[in-house]
Amino acid sequence: MSKLLAFKGCQAGSPLKVLNKSATEAEIVIYAAIGQASWLDSADSMISAKQFSDALKAIPDTVNTLNVRINSPGGDVFDGIAIYNRLKQHKAKKVVHIDGLAASIASIIALAGDEIIIGDGALYMIHLPWTYAMGSRTDLENTINRLMDVEEQMLGIYAKKTKMSKSEIRMMLEKETWMSASEAIDNGFADSTAEDTVAIAASAINSSWIAKKPGKYFSQEEATKAKVQDLKERVRSRLDRK
Repeated sequence: MSKLLAFKGCQAGSPLKVLNKSATEAEIVIYAAIGQASWLDSADSMISAKQFSDALKAIPDTVNTLNVRINSPGGDVFDGIAIYNRLKQHKAKKVVHIDGLAASIASIIALAGDEIIIGDGALYMIHLPWTYAMGSRTDLENTINRLMDVEEQMLGIYAKKTKMSKSEIRMMLEKETWMSASEAIDNGFADSTAEDTVAIAASAINSSWIAKKPGKYFSQEEATKAKVQDLKERVRSRLDRK
């Protein structure tokens, strides 16, 4: 039976969950925004790089398959890059499951997987990095230069996975591109789809760093009801044919 691994940095109430599935398989659940919690955020709404690093270190050495489940609108780019690199460096095979949303820096974290499975109805979004800035023109110029540095980092990661050119990906970032499961696979951001998953929307889809959200998306409750209704109709149709 799966059980929660207990370790410092992931106490009760933390959105970061680590499940010990067996001696050789573990699961990390990232269902929250990325970064340090501030006075604007509750402690149970954010996952920091420090929390994630502590989680990885607590996973037993016997684990050779690590499932990473993602439903996140993104967040702090540097925490996200750190999480991506920590995952890439882990010796286990990483299987990433995009259950609902992998947006902004969460779309980078997802690419740490050796295998990336996107759920039926899930969404994948990429956009240009952004920040707040104030000060003199030299301060603002420095901020722009840092943003360009981060953009180049992200372009390199996306290009390595998708085999697309950096100029092609930059155009997608500039438009803030939302992709369905099939589009993410066609563009090379994911490898396959999990048909039996239930589409869920990240609770923080209205995050300030997201400019365009899709016109229609399901809440977890709505998606579950739709899935149950679809199952009922298929059963009824099968019974009618008998």
